Amino acid sequence: MFNFIRGFFALFLILGLTNLSVVAQQSNDTIRLSLIEAEKIFLERNYQLLAQRFNISSAQANISQAKLWYNPTVFFETNFYNPATKKVFNYGKNVENSGVYNNGEFQASITQLVSLAAKRSKLVRLAESNRQLQALAFEDLLRNLRFNLYTAYSELYYDQQSYILLLSEEKLMKEQVEVFKQQLSRGAVSAYDVTRLEFELQTIQTSITDYLNQIADDQIQLQLLLRIENGKYILPNGMPQPTTLLPNINTALDSAMASRPDVKLSLEQINNAEKNLNLQKANAIPDFTFGGDFDSYGNAYPNYSGVNVSFQLPVFNRNQGNIKIAQIGISSSKKALEAQQFQINSEVKNAHYKLKNFYNLVNNIPTGYRESLADISIKAAENYNKRIIGLLEFLDKIRSYKTAQLNLINMQNNLFQSQQYFNFVTNSKFF
Repeated sequence: MFNFIRGFFALFLILGLTNLSVVAQQSNDTIRLSLIEAEKIFLERNYQLLAQRFNISSAQANISQAKLWYNPTVFFETNFYNPATKKVFNYGKNVENSGVYNNGEFQASITQLVSLAAKRSKLVRLAESNRQLQALAFEDLLRNLRFNLYTAYSELYYDQQSYILLLSEEKLMKEQVEVFKQQLSRGAVSAYDVTRLEFELQTIQTSITDYLNQIADDQIQLQLLLRIENGKYILPNGMPQPTTLLPNINTALDSAMASRPDVKLSLEQINNAEKNLNLQKANAIPDFTFGGDFDSYGNAYPNYSGVNVSFQLPVFNRNQGNIKIAQIGISSSKKALEAQQFQINSEVKNAHYKLKNFYNLVNNIPTGYRESLADISIKAAENYNKRIIGLLEFLDKIRSYKTAQLNLINMQNNLFQSQQYFNFVTNSKFF
């Protein structure tokens, strides 16, 4: 089986290189990329990855903010209008025993808020957890986008191979139509035969148009992932060598549970909810402020100075609602983890089952099947021209050859994508 797959890839690599100029005509600006090169560009340029990196940086800045102390509060007050002297901002010496007070009041104070119950350190730990959530979200985004990249690259490559195959069939059919038209002019064949061949040619050309449209969609998808300017034609430079090793299902399950970022994200969400609960419980304990003040001619005696302390009495609001919300958040996060683990278990088993089916499909291909297909189309034309076979048999062989070759291409695409999907659900490089 492995020799068959390797031979199949070699055949289409040669076919692809031979017809490279045909595909490249889609654009004057063609970019040839291997899958490794495409992945490198993807990591450097993808918009969604770059945006998520900014979210991580923002979360890191929140950690720095959480570590900062509260700023002190400064208060200043003075008199605006003195009704005794009828002056604004009146400052001067008082005239003793005159009942006239020229010296206006001046009052200043400074206070500092102090948090209790280690609120600041709990807030820092919550901010650190938030940053870890953003980092894990980046890993999960990378996992999804990388799978999209591999899928888009594979679709484009194999659609181009199908397109090249149909071009060769179109060329052969055009030649056959011309031969039949010449024979029709001599009365050697009927007009019906020419019409049947032209109909078959039109069917092939319709399929070519469908593949061209699909290739255009593939191009857009890959251009968006790689942030390549629209109008530049991407030409995949071959596919990786295939392997037929079927991973052990238990190893795959263990790998998925241990390394998938969405599992780690669910675990961190539980940790985050627990840190939030600790913070909300701490918030139930009131903070206090302390400070000092100075008052000139506005208190018990001139030039008064004092100290002050203030705090809320937790009589009505003890942060009960936020504590309850935080407790519910923990329970919700735990249930989400259970659902995530169940989903992963199902995904891995499903991916393993599909991969096994594709391997069985490849294994059931008879020895020499690829070689027997290679010259069916050409021999069918030769045999019909020699009247060894009739028109209906000729067309049947042409369709069978085309269908068989397209099926082989589709099979290789499905096999590659099923392997990449297995990598995706396990977050491991099995293939």
